[in-house]
Parts: sequence; structure tokens; C-alpha cells
Amino acid sequence: MNYTELQKANGLLGEIKEIDFYLRVTDDAIGNIRISTNNRVIFFNNKYKPKFMAIIKEIRNELIEELKELGVTEYDGND
Repeated sequence: MNYTELQKANGLLGEIKEIDFYLRVTDDAIGNIRISTNNRVIFFNNKYKPKFMAIIKEIRNELIEELKELGVTEYDGND
């Protein structure tokens, strides 16, 4: 893995950690879902939370696939 790939892998790991944190925090949340871009915000009723969670998990899986393409694997217990 070269330096550029290492930087990309670290960025992907950072994104995955953010998603993991979001999923943990959101799992027990009872409020509405809020999505914002710049100064625009849209609110969704909490009944849509499962759909948003599924999309976030799908994005997480795509990031993991990108890591695998870079040659990064999950901890296998032998290290």
C-alpha cells in the first residue's frame, strides 16, 4: 500500500467510525430525523428511521468494500 492509498484508507476508516457512532446514537433516539445541507434543513418523522438506518448501513458497507479494494482487511485475531 502506498502513501496515497494509506491516506485514502485512513479517510475511509474515519468515515466508518463516524457512521458507527451515528448508528449507535440514533438507534435509541426518539426524535425526528434531520438532514441538513449548508443552511437548509429538512425533518422526517421518526417512523422513517429504519429506512435512513438501512441507507446509512449500505453506505458503510460500500466504504468497507473500498477498504478491501485497497487491501485493508478486518482484524483476524492473529495480529
